[in-house]
Amino acid sequence: MRIDIIGAGSLGLLLAGKLIFAGGRVRLWCRSEEQCAALLEDGITISYEGGRQPILVPGSEVEALPMSEFSRFYADETADWLVLTVKQGPLHQMLPELLAPLRHTELNLLCLQNGWGHMELLRELLPAAHLYAAVTTEGAKRESAVRVVHAGKGQTFIGLWGESGAVQMNQAAHLAETLALAGFSAAVSNQVETMIFRKLLINAVINPLTAVWRIPNGELLSSDLRLSMMRELYEEAVSVYDACGISYEHSLWNDILEVCRATSGNLSSMLADVLASRETEIGWINGSLVELAKQSGVDVPAHRLIIKMVEGMIVKER
Repeated sequence: MRIDIIGAGSLGLLLAGKLIFAGGRVRLWCRSEEQCAALLEDGITISYEGGRQPILVPGSEVEALPMSEFSRFYADETADWLVLTVKQGPLHQMLPELLAPLRHTELNLLCLQNGWGHMELLRELLPAAHLYAAVTTEGAKRESAVRVVHAGKGQTFIGLWGESGAVQMNQAAHLAETLALAGFSAAVSNQVETMIFRKLLINAVINPLTAVWRIPNGELLSSDLRLSMMRELYEEAVSVYDACGISYEHSLWNDILEVCRATSGNLSSMLADVLASRETEIGWINGSLVELAKQSGVDVPAHRLIIKMVEGMIVKER
Protein backbone atom coordinates (compact mmCIF):
# COMPACT_ATOMS: atom_id res chain seq x y z
CA MET A 1 0.00 0.00 0.00
CA ARG A 2 1.30 3.44 -0.95
CA ILE A 3 0.27 6.38 1.24
CA ASP A 4 0.74 10.07 0.54
CA ILE A 5 0.62 12.34 3.61
CA ILE A 6 0.06 16.07 3.08
CA GLY A 7 1.37 17.92 6.13
CA ALA A 8 4.61 17.24 8.01
CA GLY A 9 3.60 18.66 11.37
CA SER A 10 3.40 16.62 14.55
CA LEU A 11 0.78 14.12 13.40
CA GLY A 12 2.14 13.87 9.86
CA LEU A 13 5.66 13.11 11.10
CA LEU A 14 4.34 10.58 13.61
CA LEU A 15 2.29 8.72 11.01
CA ALA A 16 4.99 8.82 8.37
CA GLY A 17 7.78 7.75 10.71
CA LYS A 18 5.96 4.78 12.19
CA LEU A 19 4.57 3.63 8.83
CA ILE A 20 7.99 3.80 7.15
CA PHE A 21 9.62 2.04 10.12
CA ALA A 22 7.07 -0.78 9.72
CA GLY A 23 7.97 -1.15 6.05
CA GLY A 24 5.27 1.04 4.51
CA ARG A 25 5.63 3.09 1.34
CA VAL A 26 5.05 6.71 2.31
CA ARG A 27 5.52 9.99 0.50
CA LEU A 28 5.48 13.04 2.79
CA TRP A 29 4.50 16.46 1.42
CA CYS A 30 5.94 19.42 3.35
CA ARG A 31 5.11 23.12 3.31
CA SER A 32 8.77 24.16 2.95
CA GLU A 33 11.69 22.96 0.89
CA GLU A 34 13.87 23.43 3.98
CA GLN A 35 11.96 20.75 5.87
CA CYS A 36 12.18 18.41 2.87
CA ALA A 37 15.94 18.83 2.80
CA ALA A 38 16.21 18.24 6.53
CA LEU A 39 14.13 15.05 6.33
CA LEU A 40 16.17 13.69 3.44
CA GLU A 41 19.37 14.46 5.37
CA ASP A 42 18.45 13.51 8.93
CA GLY A 43 15.40 11.25 8.55
CA ILE A 44 12.65 11.11 11.16
CA THR A 45 13.14 10.58 14.90
CA ILE A 46 10.17 9.54 17.05
CA SER A 47 10.85 9.68 20.78
CA TYR A 48 8.68 8.70 23.71
CA GLU A 49 8.05 10.12 27.14
CA GLY A 50 9.16 7.74 29.85
CA GLY A 51 12.49 6.56 28.45
CA ARG A 52 11.30 4.15 25.75
CA GLN A 53 13.80 3.58 22.95
CA PRO A 54 13.20 6.09 20.12
CA ILE A 55 12.44 5.12 16.54
CA LEU A 56 15.02 6.30 14.01
CA VAL A 57 14.12 6.37 10.32
CA PRO A 58 17.19 7.25 8.20
CA GLY A 59 16.91 9.91 5.54
CA SER A 60 17.63 7.35 2.84
CA GLU A 61 14.23 5.76 3.61
CA VAL A 62 12.26 9.03 3.63
CA GLU A 63 10.56 10.39 0.53
CA ALA A 64 9.79 14.06 1.20
CA LEU A 65 8.69 16.63 -1.35
CA PRO A 66 7.40 20.22 -1.20
CA MET A 67 3.63 20.70 -1.46
CA SER A 68 4.21 23.10 -4.34
CA GLU A 69 5.18 20.09 -6.46
CA PHE A 70 2.22 17.93 -5.42
CA SER A 71 -0.03 18.38 -8.45
CA ARG A 72 2.76 17.60 -10.92
CA PHE A 73 4.15 14.53 -9.15
CA TYR A 74 0.88 13.02 -7.95
CA ALA A 75 -0.55 12.82 -11.46
CA ASP A 76 2.42 10.67 -12.52
CA GLU A 77 2.36 8.35 -9.49
CA THR A 78 -0.89 8.11 -7.57
CA ALA A 79 -1.23 6.52 -4.15
CA ASP A 80 -3.69 4.09 -2.61
CA TRP A 81 -4.46 6.69 0.06
CA LEU A 82 -4.09 10.45 0.34
CA VAL A 83 -3.99 11.50 4.01
CA LEU A 84 -4.49 15.12 5.10
CA THR A 85 -2.84 16.04 8.41
CA VAL A 86 -2.65 19.81 7.90
CA LYS A 87 -4.61 22.03 10.27
CA GLN A 88 -7.82 23.75 9.27
CA GLY A 89 -6.22 27.08 8.38
CA PRO A 90 -3.77 25.71 5.78
CA LEU A 91 -6.44 23.31 4.53
CA HIS A 92 -8.81 26.14 3.64
CA GLN A 93 -6.06 28.48 2.43
CA MET A 94 -3.83 26.14 0.40
CA LEU A 95 -5.64 22.94 -0.53
CA PRO A 96 -8.26 24.33 -2.94
CA GLU A 97 -5.52 25.28 -5.38
CA LEU A 98 -3.36 22.27 -4.54
CA LEU A 99 -6.14 19.71 -5.10
CA ALA A 100 -7.89 21.42 -8.03
CA PRO A 101 -6.18 19.19 -10.66
CA LEU A 102 -7.64 16.12 -8.93
CA ARG A 103 -11.25 17.30 -9.18
CA HIS A 104 -12.32 14.43 -11.47
CA THR A 105 -9.94 11.82 -10.02
CA GLU A 106 -11.27 8.85 -8.06
CA LEU A 107 -9.13 8.55 -4.95
CA ASN A 108 -9.29 7.61 -1.28
CA LEU A 109 -8.90 10.70 0.91
CA LEU A 110 -8.53 10.45 4.69
CA CYS A 111 -9.01 13.63 6.75
CA LEU A 112 -7.66 14.05 10.30
CA GLN A 113 -8.64 17.64 11.06
CA ASN A 114 -10.14 19.02 14.25
CA GLY A 115 -13.28 21.13 14.04
CA TRP A 116 -16.10 21.13 11.53
CA GLY A 117 -16.75 22.25 7.96
CA HIS A 118 -13.75 20.82 6.13
CA MET A 119 -15.49 17.69 4.87
CA GLU A 120 -18.09 19.77 3.04
CA LEU A 121 -15.32 21.84 1.46
CA LEU A 122 -13.45 18.72 0.33
CA ARG A 123 -16.61 17.16 -1.09
CA GLU A 124 -17.12 20.29 -3.19
CA LEU A 125 -13.48 20.30 -4.32
CA LEU A 126 -13.25 16.56 -5.07
CA PRO A 127 -16.67 15.21 -6.10
CA ALA A 128 -15.16 12.00 -7.52
CA ALA A 129 -13.18 11.14 -4.38
CA HIS A 130 -14.12 8.69 -1.67
CA LEU A 131 -13.91 10.76 1.51
CA TYR A 132 -13.09 9.28 4.90
CA ALA A 133 -13.08 11.17 8.19
CA ALA A 134 -10.91 10.08 11.08
CA VAL A 135 -10.86 10.91 14.75
CA THR A 136 -7.65 10.24 16.66
CA THR A 137 -6.54 10.67 20.24
CA GLU A 138 -2.87 10.00 19.48
CA GLY A 139 -0.66 12.51 21.25
CA ALA A 140 2.13 14.06 19.19
CA LYS A 141 4.44 17.04 19.77
CA ARG A 142 6.82 18.21 17.05
CA GLU A 143 10.20 19.25 18.45
CA SER A 144 11.82 20.21 15.14
CA ALA A 145 11.45 19.69 11.41
CA VAL A 146 12.56 16.06 11.81
CA ARG A 147 11.77 15.16 15.43
CA VAL A 148 8.42 14.34 17.02
CA VAL A 149 7.46 13.05 20.46
CA HIS A 150 4.78 10.37 20.67
CA ALA A 151 3.31 11.92 23.81
CA GLY A 152 0.46 9.51 24.35
CA LYS A 153 -0.92 6.38 22.70
CA GLY A 154 -4.53 6.76 21.65
CA GLN A 155 -7.09 5.34 19.25
CA THR A 156 -7.96 6.21 15.67
CA PHE A 157 -11.40 5.61 14.15
CA ILE A 158 -12.00 5.81 10.40
CA GLY A 159 -15.39 6.27 8.77
CA LEU A 160 -16.68 6.66 5.22
CA TRP A 161 -18.17 10.11 4.68
CA GLY A 162 -21.33 10.84 2.69
CA GLU A 163 -21.64 7.52 0.89
CA SER A 164 -21.84 3.81 1.53
CA GLY A 165 -20.26 0.81 -0.13
CA ALA A 166 -18.73 -2.53 0.78
CA VAL A 167 -15.65 -1.91 -1.37
CA GLN A 168 -14.93 1.42 0.31
CA MET A 169 -15.43 -0.03 3.79
CA ASN A 170 -13.05 -2.87 2.95
CA GLN A 171 -10.47 -0.32 1.83
CA ALA A 172 -10.88 1.51 5.14
CA ALA A 173 -10.43 -1.77 7.01
CA HIS A 174 -7.22 -2.44 5.04
CA LEU A 175 -5.91 1.00 5.99
CA ALA A 176 -6.76 0.35 9.64
CA GLU A 177 -4.82 -2.92 9.47
CA THR A 178 -1.84 -1.09 7.97
CA LEU A 179 -1.92 1.46 10.78
CA ALA A 180 -2.17 -1.36 13.32
CA LEU A 181 0.94 -3.02 11.88
CA ALA A 182 2.74 0.29 12.42
CA GLY A 183 1.80 0.29 16.10
CA PHE A 184 -1.37 2.38 16.09
CA SER A 185 -4.72 1.31 17.50
CA ALA A 186 -7.06 1.82 14.53
CA ALA A 187 -10.54 0.63 13.61
CA VAL A 188 -13.36 1.35 11.18
CA SER A 189 -16.52 2.93 12.61
CA ASN A 190 -19.92 3.98 11.28
CA GLN A 191 -20.22 6.49 14.13
CA VAL A 192 -17.35 8.74 13.12
CA GLU A 193 -19.58 11.84 12.73
CA THR A 194 -20.73 11.46 16.33
CA MET A 195 -17.08 11.08 17.38
CA ILE A 196 -16.14 14.25 15.50
CA PHE A 197 -18.78 16.25 17.35
CA ARG A 198 -17.68 14.71 20.64
CA LYS A 199 -14.07 15.72 20.04
CA LEU A 200 -15.18 19.15 18.83
CA LEU A 201 -16.96 19.84 22.11
CA ILE A 202 -14.08 18.55 24.25
CA ASN A 203 -11.61 20.72 22.33
CA ALA A 204 -13.92 23.75 22.52
CA VAL A 205 -13.97 23.54 26.32
CA ILE A 206 -10.34 22.64 27.06
CA ASN A 207 -8.16 24.19 24.36
CA PRO A 208 -9.10 27.90 24.43
CA LEU A 209 -9.01 28.14 28.23
CA THR A 210 -5.57 26.56 28.44
CA ALA A 211 -4.43 28.98 25.73
CA VAL A 212 -5.80 32.07 27.50
CA TRP A 213 -4.48 31.07 30.93
CA ARG A 214 -1.32 29.45 29.49
CA ILE A 215 -1.61 26.35 31.59
CA PRO A 216 -1.40 22.59 30.95
CA ASN A 217 -4.67 20.71 30.71
CA GLY A 218 -4.70 19.41 34.28
CA GLU A 219 -4.52 22.86 35.83
CA LEU A 220 -8.02 23.62 34.52
CA LEU A 221 -9.27 21.53 37.43
CA SER A 222 -7.28 23.39 40.08
CA SER A 223 -9.87 26.04 40.96
CA ASP A 224 -13.64 26.51 41.08
CA LEU A 225 -13.34 29.62 38.90
CA ARG A 226 -11.70 27.66 36.09
CA LEU A 227 -14.20 24.85 36.41
CA SER A 228 -17.09 27.29 36.26
CA MET A 229 -15.76 28.75 33.01
CA MET A 230 -15.36 25.26 31.57
CA ARG A 231 -18.92 24.49 32.59
CA GLU A 232 -20.22 27.64 30.93
CA LEU A 233 -18.60 26.74 27.62
CA TYR A 234 -19.89 23.19 27.97
CA GLU A 235 -23.49 24.21 28.69
CA GLU A 236 -23.56 26.58 25.73
CA ALA A 237 -22.18 23.87 23.44
CA VAL A 238 -24.69 21.21 24.46
CA SER A 239 -27.52 23.71 24.03
CA VAL A 240 -26.36 24.10 20.42
CA TYR A 241 -26.19 20.33 19.97
CA ASP A 242 -29.69 19.95 21.39
CA ALA A 243 -31.04 22.63 19.04
CA CYS A 244 -29.34 21.04 16.02
CA GLY A 245 -30.29 17.47 16.90
CA ILE A 246 -26.66 16.43 17.35
CA SER A 247 -26.35 13.43 19.65
CA TYR A 248 -23.87 13.27 22.53
CA GLU A 249 -23.33 11.12 25.58
CA HIS A 250 -24.77 12.41 28.85
CA SER A 251 -21.45 11.50 30.45
CA LEU A 252 -19.63 14.03 28.28
CA TRP A 253 -18.99 16.56 31.05
CA ASN A 254 -17.35 13.87 33.16
CA ASP A 255 -15.43 12.71 30.08
CA ILE A 256 -14.02 16.23 29.68
CA LEU A 257 -12.83 16.20 33.28
CA GLU A 258 -11.24 12.81 32.73
CA VAL A 259 -9.42 14.06 29.63
CA CYS A 260 -7.96 16.86 31.74
CA ARG A 261 -6.77 14.35 34.34
CA ALA A 262 -5.40 11.86 31.80
CA THR A 263 -3.49 14.60 29.94
CA SER A 264 -2.73 16.71 33.00
CA GLY A 265 0.80 17.65 31.97
CA ASN A 266 0.06 18.20 28.28
CA LEU A 267 -0.08 21.54 26.54
CA SER A 268 -3.03 21.75 24.17
CA SER A 269 -2.31 22.33 20.50
CA MET A 270 -3.99 25.72 20.77
CA LEU A 271 -1.70 26.78 23.60
CA ALA A 272 1.31 25.56 21.62
CA ASP A 273 0.17 27.69 18.68
CA VAL A 274 -0.29 30.77 20.90
CA LEU A 275 3.16 30.34 22.44
CA ALA A 276 4.66 30.08 18.95
CA SER A 277 2.64 33.08 17.68
CA ARG A 278 0.96 30.83 15.09
CA GLU A 279 -2.60 31.00 13.86
CA THR A 280 -4.81 28.79 16.04
CA GLU A 281 -7.77 26.61 15.14
CA ILE A 282 -10.14 28.59 17.38
CA GLY A 283 -12.19 29.63 14.35
CA TRP A 284 -12.71 26.02 13.31
CA ILE A 285 -13.41 24.70 16.82
CA ASN A 286 -15.32 27.28 18.84
CA GLY A 287 -16.10 29.13 15.62
CA SER A 288 -17.88 26.04 14.30
CA LEU A 289 -20.08 26.04 17.39
CA VAL A 290 -20.85 29.74 16.92
CA GLU A 291 -21.93 29.09 13.31
CA LEU A 292 -24.15 26.19 14.38
CA ALA A 293 -25.60 28.43 17.09
CA LYS A 294 -26.49 31.11 14.53
CA GLN A 295 -28.22 28.53 12.34
CA SER A 296 -30.27 27.20 15.27
CA GLY A 297 -31.02 30.54 16.98
CA VAL A 298 -29.01 29.81 20.14
CA ASP A 299 -26.94 32.48 21.88
CA VAL A 300 -23.39 31.49 22.86
CA PRO A 301 -21.76 34.62 24.34
CA ALA A 302 -18.99 32.73 26.17
CA HIS A 303 -17.80 31.10 22.96
CA ARG A 304 -17.91 34.37 21.05
CA LEU A 305 -15.86 36.03 23.79
CA ILE A 306 -13.25 33.27 24.03
CA ILE A 307 -12.72 33.42 20.25
CA LYS A 308 -11.91 37.14 20.48
CA MET A 309 -9.56 36.57 23.41
CA VAL A 310 -7.57 33.81 21.69
CA GLU A 311 -7.45 35.60 18.35
CA GLY A 312 -6.17 38.72 20.12
CA MET A 313 -3.35 36.76 21.77
CA ILE A 314 -1.64 35.79 18.52
CA VAL A 315 -1.06 39.39 17.44
CA LYS A 316 2.71 39.83 17.63
CA GLU A 317 3.93 42.62 19.85
CA ARG A 318 5.78 45.45 18.09
